[in-house]
Amino acid sequence: MKRFRILGILAILVIVGDFAISFTAGWQEERDSFLAGSKSARAETPALYTPEGIPVEVRPLETTILDSLRNSKMNENLPYKIDKVSVAIVPSTWSNIVFCFVGFVALAILAGIYCLIRVLISISKRNVFTHENVVRMRVFTYSLLAFSILNALMEWLNYIEVVKQVSLPGYEIKGFSMSEDWLSLMVIVLFTEIFAVGVKMKEEQDLTI
Repeated sequence: MKRFRILGILAILVIVGDFAISFTAGWQEERDSFLAGSKSARAETPALYTPEGIPVEVRPLETTILDSLRNSKMNENLPYKIDKVSVAIVPSTWSNIVFCFVGFVALAILAGIYCLIRVLISISKRNVFTHENVVRMRVFTYSLLAFSILNALMEWLNYIEVVKQVSLPGYEIKGFSMSEDWLSLMVIVLFTEIFAVGVKMKEEQDLTI
């Protein structure tokens, strides 16, 4: 029993720590990489720019002459190319609408993380196969799935606007690709529903005894 409690506490610490580190690192990266350009752009036409950069994958054209950077250790210039840039765009109306829904779903994810922590606490107490844990797991799983779907939709809408509005001399914008790991999400949904079926079978078995 002590082993279950220790594992549950460790899992809670990992989840909370990973969430805090990921959020902090992502916020600092976005702020540092785009702050200077965003300030200068907004100073000219502040109403036209989004509050953060839209990442876009690009590839150089065959006719593009690649620049070079100085390698002090090798004492020579080495060519480099740009694979990804962040650009400011005029967001579409649909993108703004989806962004509002993403904000609400983000709050649901916080509730989902809380539910997941409650599940781990319940497991540490060896109280695993309960209807409450099924509800908690579904809140976590489907809030995460809803957030991923809305985030992918917003990425697609922003990509359309980037293609319409942005011109990158010497480069072309790559095709749209989603950042979400859909396979992992589907596995999480599958295991959540398997867990729900297992709890239901256990309840039916307890009633027949």
